Amino acid sequence: MSESALPTGRIGTARARRAPRSWRRVRDSRWGWLLAVPAVGLIGGFVLYPALNTLVFSFTDFNGLTPASWVGVGNYTALVSDAVFRQTLLNSLVITVVVTVLLVCLPLPVAYWIHRGIPFRRFFRTVLYLPVVVPIIVSSVAWKWLLDDNGLVNYVLVTLGVVDRPVSWLSDPAWAIWSVVGVIVWRAFGIYLLIYLAGLSTMSGDLFEAAALDGAGHARTFASIVVPQLRGSIVLSSVIAFVAAMRTFDEIYVMTEGGPVNASKNTAYHIWESAFSFFKFGYGSAMAVVLLVLVLGLVLLGLRLARRVS
Repeated sequence: MSESALPTGRIGTARARRAPRSWRRVRDSRWGWLLAVPAVGLIGGFVLYPALNTLVFSFTDFNGLTPASWVGVGNYTALVSDAVFRQTLLNSLVITVVVTVLLVCLPLPVAYWIHRGIPFRRFFRTVLYLPVVVPIIVSSVAWKWLLDDNGLVNYVLVTLGVVDRPVSWLSDPAWAIWSVVGVIVWRAFGIYLLIYLAGLSTMSGDLFEAAALDGAGHARTFASIVVPQLRGSIVLSSVIAFVAAMRTFDEIYVMTEGGPVNASKNTAYHIWESAFSFFKFGYGSAMAVVLLVLVLGLVLLGLRLARRVS
């Protein structure tokens, strides 16, 4: 029966019943928006406004002391011929690729090893996660002392006869960037270990029992069951490691200050140096915009490739 054929009283009753529900939905949505106002305000004040301000400054010649003057795309054209900027981009790429590969690949077999119930598993899990809770500045200072020419690392290597003379880990252009990479991986290893352990805890034990009944060893089980089942955790770890590596600053600032001869200076450190050491806020803002576009583009490309593979 169509609605027009219903008695008027029945239609009025149905509308009266639907009205309170619509009002409740409107009221609930208003409360939801009201409760979201503080978070939106914080995001707008501490994320969106600085980002838009940086974009505006990138088109100006601003030193923080005198009024900004509009230069258009002058800062961006200057970046094309800036040899130091190109070097920092290359260093950022090296640090990001190596750190991402190591932090995605190394913790996975260790997590599987711990998950399978090795002796003292809690001890190993605690020791491997301990560097995460140490402040970055503290750990970087400690490693700077350890890697000094007269530090503990060189003392042990010379004493054991591994090297004939101390290695200049932080003052040799050939070793500086790799020393920074090693400290980054050491400090962040525990984070990705926990991500994989959380993923392994959601896997059914029947999968491992079936693999054992089929005679599969640990290597075959790891390659055929663990890796495919943890594809989501691997993608998550890749994105987190990539973005964090591109933003590396503290370790470089404390350990090498970008040296020697810009050998370990990445783009994030170059942005800070240009803005707060040389007071080129406009130029530093232009580099920040370029870095943001590169990071977003590479992350989106990586997610699309991961989606195709999965």
